[in-house]
Amino acid sequence: MSFDTITPVLQHISSRQAARAAVTTGKRSSALPEVPTLAEAGLAGFDLGTWFGARAGGHAQDVQARLATEMVKIIRSPEFKKRMDEIGAEPIGNTPEQMARQIRDDSEKYARLVKQAKVVIE
Repeated sequence: MSFDTITPVLQHISSRQAARAAVTTGKRSSALPEVPTLAEAGLAGFDLGTWFGARAGGHAQDVQARLATEMVKIIRSPEFKKRMDEIGAEPIGNTPEQMARQIRDDSEKYARLVKQAKVVIE
């Protein structure tokens, strides 16, 4: 059993070389629409996905704004979207403010989980 991102295992799932039980995100994957979420499978409270972001901290605001604008143009382009669909990725193209909120919210969520589980670094 493994929890993995869809991208590296999609070809194995599609060819039936690997079984799939559910996705950990709050909504079904567009790459595997027949696969239920964990909540649909009976395990409520899961909405865990993988995300990637780019930061340009330390650069002038105009440089950061231009980089964000150009990246969103690429992410929302039909060519990029097509390629991401092929590999099972679902690009979003957030603003820098939305990305900062994502980092903050996830940091708080995982900090609570670590505290509740009494995780200790040895």
